[in-house]
Amino acid sequence: MGEYDNVTPVLIAAGRTGLYGLRNRELLPTAGLIVLRNATFEDATWRTGPGASILGAAIGSLTIQAGIDFWPDPDTQRALVSCGDGTLRKDDGAGANWVTLASGLTTAGQVPMWALGGGEDRGRSKKAFHTDRINAVRVLAGDGASMTTISRPPEDWVGSNQPGWLCAHEGFLWGGGGPNFPEATYRSLREDHEDFLTRRYIKPLWGGLRRTTAGLSYKGGLVVWGDPEGAWWIDTRDPNDLNWRVVKIGQAGCPGPLGAVAAEDDVLWVDPQGGWHLISMTDPQGTPRAQDLTQKQLGSWFRNYINRSQLHLAQMVWDGERQKAELACASQGQTQKNRRVVLDLAQKRMGLNQQPSGERWSYWDADRNEALFMRRASGVLEPTFGDASGRLWRLEQSARNRNGSGYTFEWFTRDSDFGEIYRAFMGRRKNLRYLQLVYDARTAGTHSIELYHNGEKRQTVVLDLEAGPPTLPVTLPFQLGTENMLLTRKVRLTGQAERIALRGLSTAANFDLSIAAVILGLEAA
Repeated sequence: MGEYDNVTPVLIAAGRTGLYGLRNRELLPTAGLIVLRNATFEDATWRTGPGASILGAAIGSLTIQAGIDFWPDPDTQRALVSCGDGTLRKDDGAGANWVTLASGLTTAGQVPMWALGGGEDRGRSKKAFHTDRINAVRVLAGDGASMTTISRPPEDWVGSNQPGWLCAHEGFLWGGGGPNFPEATYRSLREDHEDFLTRRYIKPLWGGLRRTTAGLSYKGGLVVWGDPEGAWWIDTRDPNDLNWRVVKIGQAGCPGPLGAVAAEDDVLWVDPQGGWHLISMTDPQGTPRAQDLTQKQLGSWFRNYINRSQLHLAQMVWDGERQKAELACASQGQTQKNRRVVLDLAQKRMGLNQQPSGERWSYWDADRNEALFMRRASGVLEPTFGDASGRLWRLEQSARNRNGSGYTFEWFTRDSDFGEIYRAFMGRRKNLRYLQLVYDARTAGTHSIELYHNGEKRQTVVLDLEAGPPTLPVTLPFQLGTENMLLTRKVRLTGQAERIALRGLSTAANFDLSIAAVILGLEAA
């Protein structure tokens, strides 16, 4: 008989599930993770997350607070940013040669955001607008060298009483959230996005809100959020604006202007408690409906690990190429945005998630992503962030490093007795006999796996993984293997435990590892 003939192999399939925050581990699937950081679900695996590279040159030693990708004409690209020194600046399209567009802005109490507008008619310049609740709305016309204050704002936008959000919808510019009339939503002229006075249009909301905080165009209507609660849909589908109606579609509010994003056919937003919500519309002639995405799976995770008092500054983006939403926010006890929480929807949209296993969540702690926005590069929109040192960074880079430095890729399974897989294991002590990893390493490197017996770390296995077959494109000639996935040898394990958890770690720069499955060899004690 062979050494492992009576050993039961338990396969933990990676990639189908992600991060869970529930304290009751019995409610998690076997492959449910209590930690998944600096990772991606690409190829339906747990994979080392993509790298980041610096774009251009630093503005200076200052914090970039918000940014937007602006195209004043089809051939000219600019990054527009608001900075912690009270300036608004633009680059040359490559993150360098920064020009100051405005200066002297009050920074105390700022919640900065950019919005695109203008281009109202042939021959009129495209415009970018900046607002922050404190300073007068600034406007950049075309590829101008400076920004001016908006020409005809509502009478309520005066002094330091300024709107907290702006949004283009149905050919108008909309805004609201100013302290003088915090429940109001204002609409500009269609012919001039700077003119809110010639034909005044104000839509007040209701329902216990302190102020409106964000707006987003969606399916023939404008979604407007409040703080601390409330999501409303202003239905603008009727040609007569006298017939436009306001419908409350959700109870949860949104803390800040950049906490909501359109995601393909839906809308995602984060509420002041950290919960994520989804707006969808199944009937084109109907009213949107909202649902919670996080409570069932993440539970108290946001309360325990995210500084919710800073969520009014959080910034959410939708990465359409990779089908995931990312939220830049601050971790518990911090004010800097040193976390990105990621919701990956690629598997669900591709129809791969045949067995319900919840949403696929992960988080990042490798970056200081103070200003997160989408920017076009090589014909594709990619997430980009501004840091606290005046630099722009390109995310989703193939090399697994941060400007040459490594970062920690970590996964940590929940502890389990594997009784849901093999009833004979339920509540029984088991001998740990071996471990194997099913993987695809694009580069060679070392991956450590820690084994926890009944909550205590008892053994660490260090795996030296070789690179898998080359992936296209490559330089000829080369020898192409027949399989992408490799299987490690059986690594001997020791000890007994009723419940077992595994934690995997890699820290070296440029080590790109995809984990398809972990195999544990167990036998009843």
